[in-house]
Amino acid sequence: MGENYNLTSNERRNQILKRLIDGERISYQMLSEEFFVSRSSIANDIIYIKKLFAKEGLSLKFDNSGTYFDGSEVDIQRVLKRAVLSNVDQLQLVADLINVDLFQEIYESFILAIEKKKIDMPESYIQSIAVSILLIIERSKGGNAIVFDEHSKGSHDFLEFDQYPLVYELLKELEKKQIYQFSPEEVQYLTSLIIGSGFKFFVKEKNIPFSFRGKTRHLIQKISEGLQTDLTQDKRLEEDLIIHLYQLLLRVEAKSTVVNPLIDDIKQNYPTVYGVVWFSLNDFSKSYHVTFSEDEIGFVVIHIQAAIERISKLKKILFVCPNGIGTSSFVSAKITKILPDIDSVETISVNALNHMDLSEVDFIISTIDISVEGIKVVKISPLVTVNDMKNIMNHYIDLIVENDEKMMQGISISSKTAETIAKNILFGCFKEKNETLEYLIDKQPFENDELKQAFKQSVYDRETIQSTYLDNGFAIPHGNPTLVEKTNISVLILDKPIPWGNQKVDVVVLLMIREEDMKEVEEIMKLVMAGIKNKEWFITKMLEVKE
Repeated sequence: MGENYNLTSNERRNQILKRLIDGERISYQMLSEEFFVSRSSIANDIIYIKKLFAKEGLSLKFDNSGTYFDGSEVDIQRVLKRAVLSNVDQLQLVADLINVDLFQEIYESFILAIEKKKIDMPESYIQSIAVSILLIIERSKGGNAIVFDEHSKGSHDFLEFDQYPLVYELLKELEKKQIYQFSPEEVQYLTSLIIGSGFKFFVKEKNIPFSFRGKTRHLIQKISEGLQTDLTQDKRLEEDLIIHLYQLLLRVEAKSTVVNPLIDDIKQNYPTVYGVVWFSLNDFSKSYHVTFSEDEIGFVVIHIQAAIERISKLKKILFVCPNGIGTSSFVSAKITKILPDIDSVETISVNALNHMDLSEVDFIISTIDISVEGIKVVKISPLVTVNDMKNIMNHYIDLIVENDEKMMQGISISSKTAETIAKNILFGCFKEKNETLEYLIDKQPFENDELKQAFKQSVYDRETIQSTYLDNGFAIPHGNPTLVEKTNISVLILDKPIPWGNQKVDVVVLLMIREEDMKEVEEIMKLVMAGIKNKEWFITKMLEVKE
């Protein structure tokens, strides 16, 4: 075992991962002795690997003989794919997991093939497809081919197989180089991945089922209600989301992994939007019996945040000018040119300014010295010099940043939400998920036992389709809103973490929210996402509310 001496932590983790997917049972003591490191180092390695599996909704098992993984070849390739994609910019870190030279050859061949077909595809998706192709080739050559059933091939409900020959042409480029000969099942499986990543080229928008469009519109409406921001009139958002979600379903159906390199930044910078989108997608995913990873949720958040940015631009600029209509028209034209997103530039006199309602005004540009309480004033020359234009732009940027910072400032709980939560902040010790859910639901008021059992079953059904684990030990179980008579929110803080799917949970927030009270979601998700960042703060806040 001399070759295991003085390995880096990354090399050691790769070795342990390989042994797990090869079916070995491992123990901390055995690995500690083999790799000449402490048990605590091995424990950290196993924690890292567990998180890798958990990202794919998978978990390691253990018995008296040690820790092991019991999953299908599709599951194994998903975990390997995530490991590779997480280091795709530093492939040397995964050189002991894959053949890096073969990956580069596949990647470059695929790039050439899609360029010939003039297919526009995001770089991250190209990398994802190249890794999928690589793993199918390497694992199959090693005697670990995927055993395909109808589910692993992809859903016929979503896939347009009239484009199947075109996808085969892309893979044919690899066969010409004698890299690998794909079976019909492998081609069909990769078709799901490729069409799921280059959707606009393969399927026309008009071919998307009307029912799918309707579900997407309903999702946007639900997110709008949760964020208390109307996004339903944004046609660009609707069309972008229809295409993105259709792609997403294809990827999920094929059990394909797409790593979102921005996921940590998204959760950090847009926690409330992430929370509301996560909550709303739970219902959407239920319609198709699929599970969405946090990476996929993050991509949807980007679309939603872009729509929010489009409607949260500055409302109005006032131009105060005493020099007549000619000057005002000249300056207005200049302002509109450098700030094209401004809704309107209104020109007024100094006298009119003193009698005007300024509540809808973001900032004022003036050719004379004036002061207006609470509103920025930018003084410029009547000819609008280059320096004047820079000054306007700088104030505009400062105002945008200031508005964003205001949106991100401290979390407050409304008296209504505080009153709802106060009587339902609980502390307890439980051993498993169902026992915890029983306890929480049994504490809620229902008109009759039949209604309670129906709601309880809807909560269990949702957990079966997709775990309501969110992050950092928080789970947000919720059921069918049509079975909720009165909106209630319960918070259970556990003495010790309990298993929740493939994760551990010590804070459970049960949401019982009627459809007409969806606006309550924003505040509670903002609170939860803040708690995910700082659990100690969250618990302290709950104690304050309870008192």
